[in-house]
Amino acid sequence: MKKLSIIFLALMGLLLIGTASAAAVIVTIPSGSVGAGAKATIPVTVSGASNLGAMDLTITYDPAILKFSQANLGDLSTNGIVEGNEIQPGTAKISFADTKGISGSGTILTVTFDVVGAKGASTALNAGAKAYGLDLKDIPTTAQGGTITVSQPKSGIETLVILLAIGLGTIVFAKRKN
Repeated sequence: MKKLSIIFLALMGLLLIGTASAAAVIVTIPSGSVGAGAKATIPVTVSGASNLGAMDLTITYDPAILKFSQANLGDLSTNGIVEGNEIQPGTAKISFADTKGISGSGTILTVTFDVVGAKGASTALNAGAKAYGLDLKDIPTTAQGGTITVSQPKSGIETLVILLAIGLGTIVFAKRKN
């Protein structure tokens, strides 16, 4: 009985050491602003990846401000596939896999949203992630979300009107000076 207890404690110690030595992958969605009516392409980055084989990412947001459009692989993936869907308004589920594994830090995915909210509106991009190694074992993962703020749209017509106003103002000022 004493031998069994010692073996059990030794195995538990090895298990804890193995778990403690596994570094967490950090998944980050940055904050930013984008014009009303535009498309917002947001990079999703990882840091500390080592032989990352797959990930499931859930992003929640205010559906009155953003609507999920698509997800694409980022620069870190050399042999991957990605699938993303809006499973309900305000929740996008994105999954990717890479058969060669991903190691390092950088952009793993880009997520594109249609901006449907009005100028001045903002929404949190809350993220949850679950990562798996090439060996299909769970990788500890921490996800950090960001915020998207809707800014004034900048259209070609708007810029043209501003330039015309400046031009007319210059002409009027020049004529008054003469």
